[in-house]
Parts: sequence; C-alpha cells; structure tokens
Amino acid sequence: MNLFLVFLILISIIDINIYLKKFNKKYLTKDNTNAVKGIFILIVFCSHIKQYIPYNNKLLDSFMMNNIVIFLGQLIVTLFLFYSGYGIYESIKKKDNYIKDFPKKRILKTLLSYDFCVMLYLIIYLILKNKFTLKKLFLSLIGWLNFGNSNWYIFCILILYLITYLSFKVFKNNKKAIVSTLFLTILFYIFLKNTQPSYWRNTLFCYNLGMIYSYNKDKIEKFIFKNSRYLLTFLFTIIIFNLLYRIRTLNVLYFDLLSLIFVIMIVLISLKININSPILKWFGDNLFWVYILQRIPMIIFSSIGYQSHKYRYFVICFIITILLTIIVKKIYSLFEKLLNKIIINLKKKKIFTK
Repeated sequence: MNLFLVFLILISIIDINIYLKKFNKKYLTKDNTNAVKGIFILIVFCSHIKQYIPYNNKLLDSFMMNNIVIFLGQLIVTLFLFYSGYGIYESIKKKDNYIKDFPKKRILKTLLSYDFCVMLYLIIYLILKNKFTLKKLFLSLIGWLNFGNSNWYIFCILILYLITYLSFKVFKNNKKAIVSTLFLTILFYIFLKNTQPSYWRNTLFCYNLGMIYSYNKDKIEKFIFKNSRYLLTFLFTIIIFNLLYRIRTLNVLYFDLLSLIFVIMIVLISLKININSPILKWFGDNLFWVYILQRIPMIIFSSIGYQSHKYRYFVICFIITILLTIIVKKIYSLFEKLLNKIIINLKKKKIFTK
C-alpha cells in the first residue's frame, strides 16, 4: 500500500543523522541494526499480506509499495542473516563461555519460541477443520513444514546455528571455525538444492558474510573510513549490484552473489546514515515475534472473506500483529520463567544431572 510506504518513510526520517565528511561509527550497534531490521520486517509484512489481498498498479493504491516488494524479493531477509552472523561472532570474541552456552541460549531458545507460536497456528489450523499427521506435526515443529506460518527462515537459521556450534566446538582456532562454518553451509546449501525451492537457500551465505565481516572488521574499517575509498567502493558496489540484478533470474548463483552485494551496499549506506526511529527500533528488536505472528490475523480474517475489504484488512492485520507481538512475547516470557523454575527444581531433586 502506498500509504504504508509513506508511513515507513516518515518513521524512518525521525531523528535521522546524515554524515557527509564523517562516518557513522555506530553502524553495527544494536540500536542501528534494529532500526534497519525494523524497515525490512515492515517490508516483509507487505510481502506476506500481498499473498492474501491483491495489489494493483493504480497511482493512489499500491503500485509503489508493490514495486518495492517485487524489486527486493528475497533480498528482504538478507540483513537479518548478516546481522545474525555478525552478532554471533562478535559475542564469540567477547564472551568466554558463549559457545558452551550456545545450544541452550541460541538454538534451544529459538526453537522453543518458534514452537510456542507453531502451537497457536495449530489451534487455528484445527479450528478451520484441517487435518494433520504426527509426521506433519513433528516436521512443522522444526520448521520443515508449517501450519500456515512462515517456516523456511527459522529452519535455516536453526541449522546455521547448529553448524556454527559444531564448528567452534571442534576448532578452537576462530579462523578455522569460520572456514568450517562456511564449508558446512555449502553442504547445507547443496542439501536444500535437492529438497526445497531456491528461496530456501539463495540468501544463506549472508550469515557467513556477517561472521567474516566481524572477523575482519578492524581491517575493513581501516580501509573504508576514508571518504575517497568509501566513495569508490560504494560506486563499485552499485555497479556490480545493477549488473547482477539484471541477470539474477538466469541462475540461482547470480542471486546468491546479488544477496551478498546487497548486504554490502546497505552496510555502506549505514556508514553515512544513522536511523534513530524508536518505532523502527521496536520492530527490529521484536523482529522474531513480528515475523512469526503476522500471518495469524492474515489467515483468520482471510478465512472469513474479510480480505475483500483490503484497506481495512491491511490495517487490522497490522494492528493485531503489533498486539500479538506484545501479548505473546509477554506470555512466552512467563512460560519461560516457569519452565526454568521447573528445571531448577528437578535438578535439585537430581532428576537431571549436569
């Protein structure tokens, strides 16, 4: 919707800082990355709702937002993967026990949060009188299948987390561990090539790029924090992006490269533009919940035919997504605390051992 695009632009320029001669040295801090993620998760919302209501190309309807969604396509999620890979390696560098606690604090936590939401989708699935098998339930709980929820990204990020854990557990040398992570990601890529559509795999290496960037951050910044070099790098990146974009449909490998170049382009832009919008930061900070829960109102209201009132449908789905994010996140937090208490009590009774 064009009005939503206007809304997105307006909240993006709230307290925006533009650096002409200097650089935004906070470009990869949590606040900055959350703001960027906030922009892209709102575009994801538009991309998903497009599957339920028709967009058309009338000037006052949705042609601009529609064109942005079509133009970006799978590139919408590239920054999520890049920031994840970058953040994980930054934590590995700074926290001694990070890898030791990785299965519990990253892999299991992500899986349990996801499964909590899957149960909500399962309830809706049953209310709509759909049937399922135990096999479908199991595969849906790990993200391979779904009950109408978005699943491919969660499955892929869980495997990437597992690959990271195994690599850094086996190799104490960080450089070797990063190479191992990349090698195992290539194997995972090949597996997906033979089992799933191309969109499951064509942005995977953005995660590895994030880790590699973090590893070489000091060298990169030493080179790029000079306006002449920055300008040449940025122009070169734009040229390569345009060339790859023109041929992206000829081979999935071209799109793989395009996704990496797109990430680099956004990172370069972040060096000159600092977005401070508290609204975008909220969406970025709650990215997981917004991403997973947004299809719930879309499914419910489309099941009763309300998508024919597309403007009201859009607004209602957007508002309910925000409310669900707040409510479900709070409920899950209470569930998590209860689960931790139960585990602690069981450990005290020596039912579980370390």
